[in-house]
Amino acid sequence: MRRTCENWDGGITVGGVKITNLRYADDTTLLAANESEMVALLDRMERISKEMGLSINKSKTKVMVVDRSGKLELTGALDLEIVDNFNYLGSNIGNNGSCEREVRRRIGMAKSAMTQLGKIWRDRNISVKTKTKLFEESPRR
Repeated sequence: MRRTCENWDGGITVGGVKITNLRYADDTTLLAANESEMVALLDRMERISKEMGLSINKSKTKVMVVDRSGKLELTGALDLEIVDNFNYLGSNIGNNGSCEREVRRRIGMAKSAMTQLGKIWRDRNISVKTKTKLFEESPRR
């Protein structure tokens, strides 16, 4: 990946810094300002990977266009699955730039965890202090 992004002029600008990729463990996210730039970056990555004896697993590779206005579309130049959202590093990322789906997902997880403790909340033999302590020390995800 390092060789793929060396001397690459593309990417997106965030806070005045040009970003071409995000890497974490064995996951990589490539960033491009438009479709032609993404196609060129993927072609470059595939060429460099082949030189090193590697190949891109196209069944695991996803493409998502993030566009708040909803006007951009891919013309199908990429032979990869196009998705509207996906989970990356435990967070749900959507193609409209909104975090609403992620907030709703996390509220649902919290509601589920609290519902599972319903028997404890209703038990009058457990003090409010103990219930408060249980709530404050519950594991955060």
